Amino acid sequence: MIFQIEFFNWVAESAGVMVFISAFIALTWLGYERKRRGSFTRRKASEGEEVKKFNLPRFLKILSYLGIAVGILDIWAGAMGLILDIPPSFRFAAITEYGADHFTCIFLIVIGIAMLFKPVNDMPLASIIGILAGSAAALALVLFVPDSAVEIIAYWINPKLGLIIVFIVVTALVALTAKFYIGILQAISKFLSWPPIAFLIMVFCFVQGILLWGFGMSIFVNFF
Repeated sequence: MIFQIEFFNWVAESAGVMVFISAFIALTWLGYERKRRGSFTRRKASEGEEVKKFNLPRFLKILSYLGIAVGILDIWAGAMGLILDIPPSFRFAAITEYGADHFTCIFLIVIGIAMLFKPVNDMPLASIIGILAGSAAALALVLFVPDSAVEIIAYWINPKLGLIIVFIVVTALVALTAKFYIGILQAISKFLSWPPIAFLIMVFCFVQGILLWGFGMSIFVNFF
């Protein structure tokens, strides 16, 4: 437990390191999407190429999924840096009078969210969330509605049928709501993983990470 706390404290104090590590995830996006699309600049693969996308090198898929863990740490580093005004590196803290580097923190949060949603672009995530919410609602009714209330409800509708209706309604409402917001996040993730954009992100992460970590400098100065 102490190790875990120390690790997350270190991540919060090492935004520059997390930016540098994020460059490698952007590199996997570049390789994965260029291979899948069959071109560096093509916006999406043709139908025939979409069928073949599962034959992509396995290590690229594995590295892409590792982006989930990196994304979580990126969001943590960015959020803690903003909230607690933590400098992005020990070198940055030693040679400047600034606290958090705001641009770096916001960048880490955005890129971290993109990493979380990149591997699930093709998963029915909204439906899964809806089913979980519907199941939780039905379970809550079973556990917390008193027997006296169940007897009253039974005069109007079969309680089992009522639970099924609640499950369906909650599942549908949550799934539709989640689909809208998840769709926005997935669209951002797809845009950032487009090879030309992924290349720019990779270069920026390498340069910004080296500057913050090694020289205590940032490409952008604090803007608020």
